[in-house]
Amino acid sequence: MKERILIILMPLVIITCILLYLCIDSQEYLILLLLFGIYVFFIGLAYPLIYFERFDEKYGFYSKLRIGSTYQIISKTISCLMPGMIIIILSIGLILDNITKSSLIAFALVLPFLALFFRIDVFNDESSIYGDKIVLGYHPSLYGFLSLFLGIYGYINTNTLLNSNFNLAIILFIMTIIFQTLLLIPDKLNKVLFFEVRKKEGFLAYICLLILSYAILYFIILGSNFFNGINIDLSIEIIIQKAIIWSATIIFALLFIKQIKKMNNK
Repeated sequence: MKERILIILMPLVIITCILLYLCIDSQEYLILLLLFGIYVFFIGLAYPLIYFERFDEKYGFYSKLRIGSTYQIISKTISCLMPGMIIIILSIGLILDNITKSSLIAFALVLPFLALFFRIDVFNDESSIYGDKIVLGYHPSLYGFLSLFLGIYGYINTNTLLNSNFNLAIILFIMTIIFQTLLLIPDKLNKVLFFEVRKKEGFLAYICLLILSYAILYFIILGSNFFNGINIDLSIEIIIQKAIIWSATIIFALLFIKQIKKMNNK
């Protein structure tokens, strides 16, 4: 126990000394909020380490299905780090006087945190048992981080649009929330899809389908500039043209996925 506590305290003491020096030297007292966020982050990091036996008894640390940790312990561990990350991001935004962007980026962590923390019944090793086979299952890292990255991308572009077109910014914000959520509920959509999401091929098909759908809606709603959300062209002719092109793309993608499923069954 002493060794575990020492492992956590050593880097924390060093970081504390550095930030306190910067705070006193610059008289920027928002650094104290940043320091608080780092403390919360280290608490989330330390809790599974210090109470390893308790975590192992409750969730099972080492997987019996594969080399490494169980999905449920990965899910809990990652989620424990996110509250500290949210405070750190907000603190940096206050220090840099850009609280709007930092708030949107921090918000990208909220849905993955909630899903990984509360949906242990989904993101666990049991999801990897498919009949008498061991498959990929619902890997918390894959779904959590993909949802996070999509959220960061969408909310940064939302921030770009706020000053130029507030209504489109709200639409993009809501659309990003929806697709972030879809990435975190694969078990629900697995009941209605024509392929098995828990398999590797099904996971790739699921992710490609969602990302492609997000990209299509992004283009249709926001125009041709995919990377910065400006120079928006929303004429009816352009929207119809893009809708036809991307609808055809979706159809071909679905046919391709269906063919993959047939090949797997064979």
